Amino acid sequence: MNIIILGPQGSGKGTQAQLLAEKFGLTNISSGKLLREEAKNDTEKGRLVADLLTTGALLPFDTVLEVTEPVLLQAKSGFIIDGTPRDLMQAEYLDWYLLERQINIDKVILLNIPREVSLDRLSKRAKIENRSDDTPEAIHERLDIYERETLPVVEYYRKQGKLIEIDGTPDIQSIFLDIVTKLSTK
Repeated sequence: MNIIILGPQGSGKGTQAQLLAEKFGLTNISSGKLLREEAKNDTEKGRLVADLLTTGALLPFDTVLEVTEPVLLQAKSGFIIDGTPRDLMQAEYLDWYLLERQINIDKVILLNIPREVSLDRLSKRAKIENRSDDTPEAIHERLDIYERETLPVVEYYRKQGKLIEIDGTPDIQSIFLDIVTKLSTK
């Protein structure tokens, strides 16, 4: 099973991706985590990634793919991608890229939460994790980009019949059970 998980920042994508990876034996591919690790490297690419992460801007997709590709291609029993694709062009390219390797996306999970819930969760996360990309300015910029760029991706996958919509506001376990139930019935 190959899954993409989408949702605004703070929707719990990373948490749910980890739970689903454990339940179904999938490789969890978190582009954000992999990019943050890359940003720690004192290389030209690492510094570029670090600069872009702090502004909240979208990174070039070739950079994202370059960082995620090794993990993606090693995922033998399926994967769950968290944090990619971020715009329609990335979604179309990712479909092409995977199709060239005879890999299909089976389902796309959308965790829906209101913007104010996202802002609240991210401000709490910023205090706990001390992430450089969770400044108030970067949070607002990322949410604006999500609404403008990523929502068309949702429609793209809806038209393919792959989208599963989930209310991302309840507690972690309730969300997880909702996802597992909907994956089992679709």
